[in-house]
Amino acid sequence: MDRKLLKEKQIQLIFQLEEEENRFIRKRLIEELEFFEALGDREKGMLTAEQKLIILTPNEYREHKKTKSDVEISKLIGVSRSSLAEWKRKNGLNRKKQRPVQQEMIDVLAFHLDKWRTYIEKI
Repeated sequence: MDRKLLKEKQIQLIFQLEEEENRFIRKRLIEELEFFEALGDREKGMLTAEQKLIILTPNEYREHKKTKSDVEISKLIGVSRSSLAEWKRKNGLNRKKQRPVQQEMIDVLAFHLDKWRTYIEKI
């Protein structure tokens, strides 16, 4: 992506952040801003390990995983094995299937509102 376009997108996100009051939307905007900042730093050749993982997509990981081990992938990307393991956990790529956050939120709401889970899912 062109650096000028990256800069414009970042400025746009900053303006949206300044006006947004919803904390969940603000969190998403911040994540998007971090992503575009990482793309810009990649163009400059100065990515941190954290930024490398921000740019890595689950599909890219799956493609690497077809021919490489996690140790090899972490070396290829330039991050520690533990950082890659944490990234996998956050992106739901561990072998142990964890419940998605959305399902946990539905269960918590159902408990606190004293409603059936199926009722909450319909809302």
